[in-house]
Amino acid sequence: MKKLMLLPLAALVGASFAANAQQPMTQNFDYISGGLQISKFSEDLISGPFSTTDGGAGLYLRGSWNFTDNFFVEMRGDAVGADDMTLSNGLLGLGYFMPVSDDFTVYGLAGFAKSRYEIDASFMGQSIKAGLENSGFTGELGARYQVMERWTVEPAVRFAAYDDTMYELRLGNNVQMTEHVSLEANLSRNDYDAFAETNFQLGARYSF
Repeated sequence: MKKLMLLPLAALVGASFAANAQQPMTQNFDYISGGLQISKFSEDLISGPFSTTDGGAGLYLRGSWNFTDNFFVEMRGDAVGADDMTLSNGLLGLGYFMPVSDDFTVYGLAGFAKSRYEIDASFMGQSIKAGLENSGFTGELGARYQVMERWTVEPAVRFAAYDDTMYELRLGNNVQMTEHVSLEANLSRNDYDAFAETNFQLGARYSF
């Protein structure tokens, strides 16, 4: 879980970014963000030898680097836990954004995604470990629209080519507080084959 949480940071270590105060909010793809995540599941999941859960709590991290022209690389990671269960997701992708105006930008992203459901429990002195992992190609289409001077919404739809295709619908909200710092409030739903996960995220973003 800790390794997954550090993924978005790894892409930014040693990189140097130049801040541009005049750059529209919808076109800034140089940032790192993170915060708290609460998840609700459509079905009860096994969370221990004699327990189930319909939700969990954890962290999310995200990093993006606009390394040349309109191309950017992005890494994401999130993980929630309950009892002895951990559900985590990770993504690494290459994207391209196209400004339509200062207030509206569209983008596409393609890359690799992984999801893992894991139980690490102890029962009668015996260690019980079990896990289910899916990985495969992922693609996303999204947009950024500046609703007000300091408020930008970021809708997106994504799929991941697992054994059974996973679909994600996401709506991000970014409220700028200072030149570099903004608050995030995000809502997403991941539809797997066996259940759906609805995520609520509250955190902060630092833009370079």
